[in-house]
Amino acid sequence: MRSIRRYLLGRLVASAALVLAVAGAALYVVVTRALEAEFDQSLVDRVRGFASILFQQGDEVEFEFSEQLMPEYEPARDASRPGPDYFELRFADGTLLERSDSLAGADLTVPVEPAREPRHWDAPLPDGRPGRYVAQLIEVHHVYPEEGPDRPQAAHVQVVIARGREELVAAERRVLVATASTFLALIGLIAVFSWLSVERGLEPAKRLAATLDAIEVEHLPARLEVGELPEELAPVAAKTDLLIHRVQAALERERRTTANIAHELRTPLSELLTVSEVALRDGRDPQGGRRALTTVRDVAARMGRSVATLLELARLEIGAVRVQTASVDLAELVAGVTGPLASTAAARGIAIEDSLPAGELVEGDRDVLRIVVSNLFGNAVHYAAPATVVRCRFERSAQGWRLTIENRTDDLEHADLRSLTEPFWRKDGARTDREHSGLGLALSRALAEKSGCTLSFELEERTFRAVLDGASGALRRR
Repeated sequence: MRSIRRYLLGRLVASAALVLAVAGAALYVVVTRALEAEFDQSLVDRVRGFASILFQQGDEVEFEFSEQLMPEYEPARDASRPGPDYFELRFADGTLLERSDSLAGADLTVPVEPAREPRHWDAPLPDGRPGRYVAQLIEVHHVYPEEGPDRPQAAHVQVVIARGREELVAAERRVLVATASTFLALIGLIAVFSWLSVERGLEPAKRLAATLDAIEVEHLPARLEVGELPEELAPVAAKTDLLIHRVQAALERERRTTANIAHELRTPLSELLTVSEVALRDGRDPQGGRRALTTVRDVAARMGRSVATLLELARLEIGAVRVQTASVDLAELVAGVTGPLASTAAARGIAIEDSLPAGELVEGDRDVLRIVVSNLFGNAVHYAAPATVVRCRFERSAQGWRLTIENRTDDLEHADLRSLTEPFWRKDGARTDREHSGLGLALSRALAEKSGCTLSFELEERTFRAVLDGASGALRRR
């Protein structure tokens, strides 16, 4: 649909035209039939007029016809007249009683049998014009009716009248022209009023479009100010408000992420500059130079890890990461992840309990699962309360499988759960930790969503849980 305006106008005018066309056709049929019935009735009235001038005295039938009173049956002498009418009177046995002078001695062809009821038909007139005929058998009136058995029997005469259809055709043509003119005039008026109505109806949509067009990304409004909207556009405005809020939230996250990236890079860069300046000032101390190089290496490695994680997140957002599906032994994968964390866990007095059954296979991408599970265990070991236990358990159901990693925490609050996967987010107490940039959980959730899994977090009393859900057939190739 290219234009709502054209669509509505087209449908409204087409619907009105269809209704008016049907109504006009019906009106034309009704009026023309009424005209034809009136025309036939005029012919019947003429038959009755002839019946009134027929008289019977005894056995004789007299006909008192006057050309002055009925000039339409005379031969046409005026070119302005379309042509004469015709009549013919015959007894029931076919004997001619009288005919009009316009027939010039010819006979009228009557295709119907004599009957007391009027019978009509269409046929050409003797001069070739289209005509309308009527025939009726009438009983002649007695002037001096006699009583008794010797009373003469009343004669019966068939009256046939033929008349040209010019007047009827002209009247029908006038009805057709009037109907068509009215139809065109009404269609024009309907088109104008439909256009005005559609324009008026689309005014709120224009107002909404103008308001949206005036919005600047740098100054997103808290709410669209478009005045009162019809109920059809109110949901659009409401959804647009939600979209603006989402865009605003995304922009705020982007600004925070940019600021955090600048902060994360500024600190190690400052450290690199400081170490480099100290090493340059004390160039005669080989041990100091070696320590400076070691610090530079460690800082560069930390920066490299942060940049690599950011690049991976960017690749996930643009869909550049492809997931390869295979059978993965989850117990073996967890064992490989927790092994390198054993020394860190022991230093903090943390025990790792793994209850995964051996040989438990799931369908997924081995590298994706390794990164996600490694980040979850690393987060649990580094931020769990000292001298506590990190537990891992596995469940399988008809809907899929679930891996849960839980640990005790002393500083997390329920409000923090929404921020755990924001890049560079860390609790205030962890801001001095140079080994963790706050990108692990953000990368883990992005990888999980890319692969078809769901990563969620729960906090029950002081127990924090990271839950990785995989549906049947999850981690499929995309």
